[in-house]
Amino acid sequence: MNANSIANTALSALQNAQAGMNLTSQNVNGQAVAGYTRRKLDIATEQVMGNGVPLLGSGVSVNGFSREWSALLQQQRVTQAGTTAFNGTVADGLASLDRQAADATLSLDKPVNDFFTSLATLARKPNDAAALVALRTQGGVLLNAAQQYQDGISAVQRNARGALSTSVEQLNNIASELAVINRDIVTSQGSGGSGPAPAELDRRDALLLQAGSLVGGDLGLNADGQAYVFVGGQPLVNGGTAATLKITQQDLSDKAPALSMQFGAPGQATPPVSVALASDALAGTMGGQLKLASDPFLVLQPNGRPDPNLASMTDLMSAAAGQPAKPGASLLMTALSALGSFRAMKAPTDADRVALDKSLQALAAQANSTDAHTGAGAMQSTLLGGWRAFVGNLGSAVNEHKSAQAASAAVETRLNADFQSQSGVNLDEEAANLMRYQQSYAAASKLLQANGTLLDQLLAVVGR
Repeated sequence: MNANSIANTALSALQNAQAGMNLTSQNVNGQAVAGYTRRKLDIATEQVMGNGVPLLGSGVSVNGFSREWSALLQQQRVTQAGTTAFNGTVADGLASLDRQAADATLSLDKPVNDFFTSLATLARKPNDAAALVALRTQGGVLLNAAQQYQDGISAVQRNARGALSTSVEQLNNIASELAVINRDIVTSQGSGGSGPAPAELDRRDALLLQAGSLVGGDLGLNADGQAYVFVGGQPLVNGGTAATLKITQQDLSDKAPALSMQFGAPGQATPPVSVALASDALAGTMGGQLKLASDPFLVLQPNGRPDPNLASMTDLMSAAAGQPAKPGASLLMTALSALGSFRAMKAPTDADRVALDKSLQALAAQANSTDAHTGAGAMQSTLLGGWRAFVGNLGSAVNEHKSAQAASAAVETRLNADFQSQSGVNLDEEAANLMRYQQSYAAASKLLQANGTLLDQLLAVVGR
């Protein structure tokens, strides 16, 4: 090994150690940045030749650094985030209604039983004015109790629709930023470029994770590193282009919010094109919000099938809201709807009161029926059955989504831990690396110093 080889080895080691210390400092600083991916040095052995023979101790060169990153783990994290967010959104959205139903003071059991006690009194004394007033009063108490649940359901819908609007805006912002990053990736890879900056790739991955949590579905990375996001089979992000997700129906009517995707922008040569999305096209947070915003009762149907036991509860809440009875409704629901409509009137007339009293008296007359299907016992059982089906299905729905969220979150936690162990910054490891690079730097400095001393001594000898 000659002096030049020694100097080359020491210098390359010095440069390698300096690059390593700089990179370690970058990793330590990046540890506090959300989405940061640990960097590692890319080192190659230098192929320095001397007289046709490789020199011993030729050293190494630093070709830059790369990200410690797993595409498989990243894709699994993105997918799992959508599942966790969907179930969590539905469970959280129904939580207030579930707490309301679990409050014994808000139970419909007593109002229903008190109503039928008053009904039995009027049935025994059909001409007793006091009994008629008492039945009207107890009917009002029952409708007030049912109205609280109608208000609770309306609040769930209203909150979900407001949150859905915010989520759509967030997703559109993410889509626009991903499209810009995709264009940067293509530009950086062209003409022999070194590729996109690691910080931009970190940002791309963080945005995809956010999009997965918001909308789930089909999203990930192409072979060239560009991100893609499909919603309901439609490309929200495709290369350097981003479409726009829109809510085309947003009010508090019985209609579900409709979503569409708009391609193109106003003012261009080609007019924008909108494509409607299916109501079940979204997963993630937005899928849960859309489900609740459409109709919370859909969540209360076991296995997605209509539950006939809920019918009396939905009819009771409609009556409380002052809506007329459905065609072919039972005498019980007809009377309660008449009472609800009467209560909703700003200035009821004597004729309105007479019509209501006739409806209640007709109901009392039927209560005396010995028919097991039409008598007071059957009517009372139907109302209580609807209430209990409502409470039971609500509790089951909340528990089901909570359990699914917990199971999915456990998988997500494990995936995040695996990803973090490979791609995250370990301060203990970085401290060890820093010590190693410092020792390497000090050793290389001493080797250069020794080589310089040797050269000085050689020159002194030659100069004599």
